[in-house]
Amino acid sequence: MNAQAVIQRNNVRVLGRPDGPVLLLVQGFGCDQVIWDPILPAFTDTYKVVLFDHVGTGAADPEAYNAAKYADLEGYLGDLTEVLDALELQDATIVGHSIAGTMALAASVRSPRIACLILLCTSPCYLNDEGYSGGFAPGDIQNVIDAVEANYPLWARTMSAGIAGADAGPEVNDMLADRLCRLHPEYVRDFLRMSFATDIRHLLPQVSVPALVLQPRADPLTPEAASLYLHQHLPGSTLVELETRGNMPHIINPRETAEAILQYLPTVQA
Repeated sequence: MNAQAVIQRNNVRVLGRPDGPVLLLVQGFGCDQVIWDPILPAFTDTYKVVLFDHVGTGAADPEAYNAAKYADLEGYLGDLTEVLDALELQDATIVGHSIAGTMALAASVRSPRIACLILLCTSPCYLNDEGYSGGFAPGDIQNVIDAVEANYPLWARTMSAGIAGADAGPEVNDMLADRLCRLHPEYVRDFLRMSFATDIRHLLPQVSVPALVLQPRADPLTPEAASLYLHQHLPGSTLVELETRGNMPHIINPRETAEAILQYLPTVQA
């Protein structure tokens, strides 16, 4: 696929300084690139900031969605690496939230264009396993899928409040519910199945770039044990615990989130 086709397919935007260090922001479940708006002012004066929408969300090409392609992480991973190649990005720092952090980890193993990772609320595997706590049991996953299929609007509004966490106010809860309700229920079901089926723990020893692991308090989707596992199994990683509670610190407390990133980047970009 040529570069312009990739840009149009994923609604790629480039903001900030054209000659600045590259920050590629990749959002997780249920959101498009507007979810990063609260933290953009902290970076656009210094960095070349790249944003895009996953196929199936936002202003990405709706005709590009193929359930078979995006049934596992590989479909999204392919899109991510194609965006990197289409813009010919070099020494990019990827800020990945939730499952997008998982995508970034896998992409860093195959793409020489990635120099650093910022992993926000990221888990290498969401399912509990022997000696590993991912936060969910297999039965939990089926319950979620059943709820999506039974009454998607109700599930979306209930889920948004749970994701946002205790520090979020009504505006944040309503915004997340609105973003979720814009998605097709079939897409949500497929995305959830893909996320819960993903396990990249075997790739962690192959990640050679530095990584900042950011863990908020009381994250309902990413337990502290999962972030600690990342930190322990990623060579050269740094773990920072945020004071913000919930799974969306970049919109609940954008200042704290941005400051943690800005304090870390000079230590690896010098």
